[in-house]
Amino acid sequence: MTTIKNTVFRFGLLIMAFVFFTQTAAHAKNSHTYFETLQESLIKDGFDKNTIIKLYSNPKVYFETKKASRFLSHREAVLNYDQFTLPRNIHESRKYMAKHKPDLLKAERTYGVNKEIITAIILIETRLGTHLGGPSVLNMLSTLASLKDPDVRNMFWGKVSKSTEFTKKKFEKWAERKSKWAYKELKAFLTYTAREKIDPVRIYGSYAGAMGIAQFMPSNILVFAKDGNNDGRVDLFNHADAIMSIATYLKHYGWHNGINKKEAYNVIYHYNHSRQYVDAVLEVTELLESKT
Repeated sequence: MTTIKNTVFRFGLLIMAFVFFTQTAAHAKNSHTYFETLQESLIKDGFDKNTIIKLYSNPKVYFETKKASRFLSHREAVLNYDQFTLPRNIHESRKYMAKHKPDLLKAERTYGVNKEIITAIILIETRLGTHLGGPSVLNMLSTLASLKDPDVRNMFWGKVSKSTEFTKKKFEKWAERKSKWAYKELKAFLTYTAREKIDPVRIYGSYAGAMGIAQFMPSNILVFAKDGNNDGRVDLFNHADAIMSIATYLKHYGWHNGINKKEAYNVIYHYNHSRQYVDAVLEVTELLESKT
């Protein structure tokens, strides 16, 4: 009986190992097939050939069909921004301001961006830096960028066509536009992670590719992200760096001391092209500025 149990146990282990191996192999084949043209483009644009081939051979790098399909159904207006003005969130935001007071005051002195507006953005973007999970930034940007390839685009359409209201014609236009945007962001992401010696496979963010406490897109990181704690690195998962980076961004788009509400609205709109988002940021800011 013991021999039979051992045999069954070993057989079970073999089955588990086989499943793991085939899933891993499938991911590897998936990456190789769907990201082949993408790799060629990256190498042509100056990225090291061996680095790119090794990166896209990683079994953790694969085509994100399900998560990428969210782009075809996402609607900013349906997001619940009222939650951020609840008393408990304002209370937590005030605690955040007290904890990070030196960094917030430094941002105010350097760029003239008040601590309340920075905190409001961090609250809404990542719940004060506590919600930083999500899909792989590399996978999402690579998936969307690879849609430039007609074969990959047709494969993706075949998998999502039944779950979207998009027509094929509308999808084609969307894929053409989105793949160009994603490729630009992917190149910025790979440039940033190489510069800071960060493993790109280990970075997670939004399904749109935004990352860190400030939820910056990679192209914005290269332009606006700052080393807020003077450690010689730019790390948007660090609060000091995120705070200074937000201040830099807002200053660039016109924030100044004594800014009026209309001007503030226009500046924040650059951060997120959503009226609901801007209204929420301004409302949270007013609540944080109030003495009650």
